[in-house]
Amino acid sequence: PDAHQITRIDLRTTTAHPTPVPGAPVDALDLDPQRTAVALRDTGTITILNNGQPATTTDKFQGPAQLLHHNGQIYVLDRLTTAITPINTTTGDKGAGLRAGEGATNTTQDRYGRILTIDTRGQALLAFSTDPLILKQRYPVPGAPYALTYDPTTDTAWVTLTATNELVGYDIAGGEPRERHRIPTISQPDTITIDPDTKTLYIASANGAGYQVVRM
Repeated sequence: PDAHQITRIDLRTTTAHPTPVPGAPVDALDLDPQRTAVALRDTGTITILNNGQPATTTDKFQGPAQLLHHNGQIYVLDRLTTAITPINTTTGDKGAGLRAGEGATNTTQDRYGRILTIDTRGQALLAFSTDPLILKQRYPVPGAPYALTYDPTTDTAWVTLTATNELVGYDIAGGEPRERHRIPTISQPDTITIDPDTKTLYIASANGAGYQVVRM
C-alpha cells in the first residue's frame, strides 16, 4: 500500500508489472480484461480502473479491506463497520449493505456464489447468498478464526485459528459445515491461500515465524 501501486506477476516468467494507484491500495481484482477494482486505504473508496486509469470511484467506506466479484457486482468487506456492501461496477453506486457478525476480518466466495466470511470476534464462519444479499448460515468456529481460503475442487473452506495455531478444513458442500481436517500451524497464521490444482496450502505468519506449506 505505501508504494501506491498494484503489481501483476507473470508466474511463468516471474516478471512484475506495476501500475501506479495513489491512495494506498489494499486489495485489487480484475473485473474483465480492461477493468480492475481497487480498494484504497487512504481515501476509503473503491476505484475502478479502465486500462490503468481511474474511471469510477465510490463513496467513502470506513475501512474497505477485501473485494469480491460476482454476477456483475463488487462486494466490499469493510472491517471497521464489519459489513459487506455490493457496488455497481458501472456507476460505482452502493447497494444495501449487511452486517457481517461482530468483527469480520476475511472473506472469499465459493463455487455456488456464496460469500464466505470469517467473524473473528464472534468466532464463526458466515455464509451469505448474493441474490439478494442475505446471511444464510452462521457456524461456530472457536479458537479465534482469522484467515480463510476455499478449494472449489473439494468444496473445502480452510480456516486458520490464531488462538490455537491450527488450520481447520470444513466440508461446506452440504447444509452445514463439517470438519474434515485439523492441522498444527506456525504461530499467528494470519494469511492463507491454496493452489487447487496441486492441493497445496500456503500459510504465512504475522509475527515473524515464517511460512508453512501443507500438501494435502
